[in-house]
Amino acid sequence: MRIAVVVLVGCATKAAPPPPVEKPVVDEGARRAALSAAQNERLDEQATALAAVCESKDVAPRCAPSCYVPEPADPRAGKRPMGAVEIQHRVCTRIDGVFVLLDEGANLQVRPAGRFPPAHPKGSWQAAVEASTRVALEPDLARGDIVRVTGDWQATTVAREALRCAPVSHFARALRRPLDACGSLGSTVCEASHSDAVHGINVIHYRLLEARRLHAEGNERGCLQAALEASAVARGMPRWRQYMSLNTTKWRPAKRYRTRFDGTLDEDALFATAIALGTEADAVYEACGGGRPKTSAKHEQSFHTCW
Repeated sequence: MRIAVVVLVGCATKAAPPPPVEKPVVDEGARRAALSAAQNERLDEQATALAAVCESKDVAPRCAPSCYVPEPADPRAGKRPMGAVEIQHRVCTRIDGVFVLLDEGANLQVRPAGRFPPAHPKGSWQAAVEASTRVALEPDLARGDIVRVTGDWQATTVAREALRCAPVSHFARALRRPLDACGSLGSTVCEASHSDAVHGINVIHYRLLEARRLHAEGNERGCLQAALEASAVARGMPRWRQYMSLNTTKWRPAKRYRTRFDGTLDEDALFATAIALGTEADAVYEACGGGRPKTSAKHEQSFHTCW
């Protein structure tokens, strides 16, 4: 039997090549002009924000998510008793064991002093606190002045932060001038004396503590608001410092900055602390469900405007 095998060979039709894609004509000059215009707009926004100042005495507190109330002037401001005096202070310590001078809200007095109290034994905790306080008060101390712890440690809350504090007094033979809005003899600036730098770091601290508290309570929306503000101000402060030191004649760095959270700092320590707190704020922002915080120049520089 013969079997016929038929082999079918298909002949494929060769597909036509696709038409060439025309590349869009780029006007390189227009592209560069657009980029330059956008860059100039960002620089103008940054310069405007850096140069902004507040000339109004009625500064509205910012209330997102809660209201930050600016530091009031020390109630002892303007007082100058004659003769020997006792100027009361409050020294507090945190977990890290660092002593900080935090007078606000402690109902302190400046009053005539009788006999000065004796020194505490070397090696005692009182002696350590007194030595630390002398460093903080050093520009206010005159020959013959002493610093003495006048009570025991007590648990307290300062600006919503749990601390332990002890009363410490500066005993002076005489006051050279009345106490100022910071409770000092003119050697210190603070938020109450209209220091923008101190206002900025106080806001960062307050918002960061608030963000952590809201995160612990499960309020992620509020946490993001608070952490974003802390991050924005922390980013803005170093740029503002550079701008002020290079572009204005009004920049007069103070030797001592008295803050609501960190006690008395010098200028370098204040801005270094602000940068470190900003890194912490970025981490809290991410922990609350955000990514990398995005802030505007206006937001970053809001600490020295009318807000």
